[in-house]
Amino acid sequence: MEGSPPVKKTVLILGAGTAGALMANLLARKLDLAQWDVTVVDRAREHIYQPGLLFLPFRLYGYTGREDVARPIESPLPAAARFVNAEVQAIDTAARRVRTSAGEIAYEWLIVALGCEGRASEVEGLVEAGRAGSAHTFYTLDGALAMQDALEAMDSGHLVVDIADNPIKCPVAPIEFVFLADYFFRLRRRRDRIRITLVTSLTGCFTKPVATEVLSGMLAEKGIEVVPNFVLSRVDGERRTIESFDGRSVAYDLLVVIAPNLGPEVLTEAKLADESGFALTDPRTLKARKAERVYVLGDNTNVATSKAGSVAHFEAETVVENLMREMAGEKPLPSFDGHSNCFIETGDRKAMLIDFNYDLEPLPGRFPLPVLGPMTLLGESYVNHWGKLLFRWVYWNMLLPGTLSKVPLLNAKMSFVGKDLKRAPQVRRAHAATVGQLMTKEVVTIGQGRPLSEAAELLTKHKVSGLPVVSVEGTLVGLISEADFVSALDVRHPLRRKPMGTVVDDLMTDHPVTIREDATLEAAIERMEDKRVKRLVVVDDETRVRGIIARRDVLKMFTAR
Repeated sequence: MEGSPPVKKTVLILGAGTAGALMANLLARKLDLAQWDVTVVDRAREHIYQPGLLFLPFRLYGYTGREDVARPIESPLPAAARFVNAEVQAIDTAARRVRTSAGEIAYEWLIVALGCEGRASEVEGLVEAGRAGSAHTFYTLDGALAMQDALEAMDSGHLVVDIADNPIKCPVAPIEFVFLADYFFRLRRRRDRIRITLVTSLTGCFTKPVATEVLSGMLAEKGIEVVPNFVLSRVDGERRTIESFDGRSVAYDLLVVIAPNLGPEVLTEAKLADESGFALTDPRTLKARKAERVYVLGDNTNVATSKAGSVAHFEAETVVENLMREMAGEKPLPSFDGHSNCFIETGDRKAMLIDFNYDLEPLPGRFPLPVLGPMTLLGESYVNHWGKLLFRWVYWNMLLPGTLSKVPLLNAKMSFVGKDLKRAPQVRRAHAATVGQLMTKEVVTIGQGRPLSEAAELLTKHKVSGLPVVSVEGTLVGLISEADFVSALDVRHPLRRKPMGTVVDDLMTDHPVTIREDATLEAAIERMEDKRVKRLVVVDDETRVRGIIARRDVLKMFTAR
């Protein structure tokens, strides 16, 4: 009908938690809203600031009630988004339709951010023990509030915190809980009468070797016991014991259980997930493996990194970029590196910070700047503690609105700067290797004074992004790259545009970043980070080109298992 508005296409976001709300805000700014609708579906009535659930049981640091962590579910969403308060009942990726308790919604692209949840029913006796008041959880708002009186009333006995199985949301939270319990009972002068034990299905208190070593030492110093390799099979609320599948048991007076975490059943029913309900997800592009036009982020993915808000924040940049690329007919980029970071409360108004990705585990150091910090990596500090408390404001005012990525030094990709790389086991194995052992020796070069057309042909023919430029004597004088050609053609910034010229000398970058063959791999990557380049030209004492070492080559050695 003439004059009718065009039919809009829909990007449908399932879930309005951290990942879903962040994606809604980012897309509301990126998309042409004259052509696109952003629709968000969630069954919840409240948006919960989950890091605050850790403090609520102890009434610490200003966290005392519901109002300290909860807001209406719609409050973080952009005004331009349509919100549907409903249950997701079925997903049909072939027809591109989602059935909800409020009706069906058709979509052009689907973003799944439904999260995961602890299922107490997976453990025999846990639901009954919870109803009887002998088992608690702080992973839900109601559970965290219900635990307040139980902790306050505990004057002596055995506090047991049990991680039933893995993976779980925020893997460090149970460790933080026992640290805070130690602090809480010391403040009340009861600690000498209360035994604290962390029971875990893991082989140690954490999943990463260096962090496990540091955290285990701190737990021992505080007199907190660790029982490893204990996979919870049942809870006996009457006898107040927990039992493992191998027959061991631990008695308790007050029990805190992190129940098995599972993804939404609707994903399994849609054949998008594994048997635990976690969506089968490409770890680098974050596309769903089992359906087209579907992206996944947040706690309901099966990617090998933490189920935490910081991961959702970093994932969102990849999802937005790849979604926009696919809408433009381009291929998605494998750009997500598994980056995660989080503060770990350790008591006494101190905390530590960990920062890691798929390939590099948490290491000691400083963040975000080397030496200056101000945050300490894998070490306690008051600054880290205040950073964690400040994060509540950051969460509501920057992370969810999608502006945190604009803060300098807080990149979605993990930086190696400031970390003690020598502590990583894979780095120690590679420490003896040098640039000369890893570099590419067959290097395509171009002579000084050669035509630009020849350089372009070589770049295309050999599928390289840069060519070292050498003099008649064979010494390095410059580097010409794809970026130089792009800069010469940049019509948007004429003042910064390079003059095209006719020969490579006119366009090349003088004084390219170099390194010697006998330099260490650590020195190579530090130089790449410092100079913000992806590759270095390897030269000898007379600046003759000996090879090229690229960031990806170094990372392969640094991340070798």
